[in-house]
Amino acid sequence: MRLHRLAAAAYFAIALGSVVLGLVAGSATPAWLVTMWYPPGEAVGGSPLLPVLGGLLLLGLVNAWMFWQVLRRPAPAGVPMGRAARWLRVLLYANVVWLLIPSYLPDLVETVIGLALWMPALVLLTVVVTGSGRFFRLALLLFGLAEPVSAGMDALAGDPRPLTLMIPVHVVVAGVAALVMMVMVLLAQRRDGRWSRGTLLAGAGTFASPFLVELVDALTRGSTIESIAEAMDVLYVVWLARTARELNRELNRELNREPRRPEPLRVPTAVTAVAAVALLMVVGPEYAPRLTYTWRSEGGMDCWLRSTPPRVADVPVHERDRAYLCSVRKPGREVSDQELIGKGKAACARFAGGEPVRARPALLALLCPEVIGRRHPELLLSSAQVERQRAEERSRRREQLRREARAEDARCRDPWPALRTRFQATASYYDWDGQPYGIYDAEADTSGDAETIWDAYSTETLAVSGQLALVFTPAQDWATCVTAKALRSAPPPLRRRGWDKVVEADIVSGSGRLVMQTLSASRVRFPDLARGGPGRYRLRLYTREGVDLILVYPARR
Repeated sequence: MRLHRLAAAAYFAIALGSVVLGLVAGSATPAWLVTMWYPPGEAVGGSPLLPVLGGLLLLGLVNAWMFWQVLRRPAPAGVPMGRAARWLRVLLYANVVWLLIPSYLPDLVETVIGLALWMPALVLLTVVVTGSGRFFRLALLLFGLAEPVSAGMDALAGDPRPLTLMIPVHVVVAGVAALVMMVMVLLAQRRDGRWSRGTLLAGAGTFASPFLVELVDALTRGSTIESIAEAMDVLYVVWLARTARELNRELNRELNREPRRPEPLRVPTAVTAVAAVALLMVVGPEYAPRLTYTWRSEGGMDCWLRSTPPRVADVPVHERDRAYLCSVRKPGREVSDQELIGKGKAACARFAGGEPVRARPALLALLCPEVIGRRHPELLLSSAQVERQRAEERSRRREQLRREARAEDARCRDPWPALRTRFQATASYYDWDGQPYGIYDAEADTSGDAETIWDAYSTETLAVSGQLALVFTPAQDWATCVTAKALRSAPPPLRRRGWDKVVEADIVSGSGRLVMQTLSASRVRFPDLARGGPGRYRLRLYTREGVDLILVYPARR
């Protein structure tokens, strides 16, 4: 028994056994895996078992017939085939193998591989077939390219289509073009004479398969329709295999000296024009600002989703036109890429001549960086260079603030030098935006106390809640000299002379540490103001214009 018969018989036996196993186990999964070659979905479990197994048995029979057809060896040729015919046979068998092997690759990868196998085969088919005129072959090629182009566009677009009742126009056009292409291929094969009637019938059967699928879908329900659809797809695989196997029949017929074939089949010029128009319809009119010339999306490509254009130094030279289009396009406006680029180039010319332009220089820099750079060299810097300049400016600013703070600290003096303690410090505080400075427990969460103070907003100079005290100095254009002293006991009685205001309040330290907030850019570090450990402390604030004096000491028990 030859290989093709043995393979067909073995496969059908396995398929029949899986159906019997499914009847015994009450599940269609074994037969589904054997015949469909991928795991069943949830719909299989909800469908009646017998119709599903019947459809899978039919598919098993069809698959066995397919193996019998695909694995048949080509008939020996009397003389070697031409190079184009040999390559066509290889590509046709490669398409058969690609269609039979289950694939779990991404959609884009599968589309690229499928196009790489089919498009060269289509071109070689138009070269190999005889008995057809040049315009007929050209029309065949144009109609054949419509569906691959549409599939490539869908795969590159990536985003799924919205669920609407309207089918995109290019999908309809591609389907019609594929139908016309198949009719022309069968006519060319019949005119050529080397392909048998069985091959032509298998190709013609691909037309009846969609109608049969729809008929079965109307008469049945559940997953039966899937098995019938798979069975109909087998006809296309068989047609490819038989077309490849019978490529050498013409040579044998020439050796038998068969009668000369009639004149080549010619196609009217109008048909060629319709094929060209169909291909252009699949590609789509170039009316929106994009470089892909497709109608797949509003932008036609992945654009920068930001209000400011990218810096020209950050964009590769070959991507600058695209970046410009992405930045200037406006949704809903049907303006072509060429028109937008032309307007930009014209604005560059006016800018070079010193005329005013409406476009931003940063935008025009993407089209004509050498022109914009003469007057705005900063626009030619990369983001890294700009960030480095900003970092250097921030560093210079911080250093300037530190120098100013040190100068301010040097001018500050202790307003009560007679009251000395080892735990004191004096520093300058610049009230930039009316924000207070504070004293707080170093290890406590004072966020709740801060909320309490801000919720009970008042004009008091000193506000205290729990373990946090805030000192509000009047907004002014000069620094305030702040002196804080930590005492172990109560200081002398209040001395109001020479001060605008003297206030007192209690503050709590659960950890035994009260720290002073770092003041502005000053490098002065204040000591721990809680000298008596955990407990309640009294905070006394003396204030006058430009001077604050804070005394912290344990409160009386």
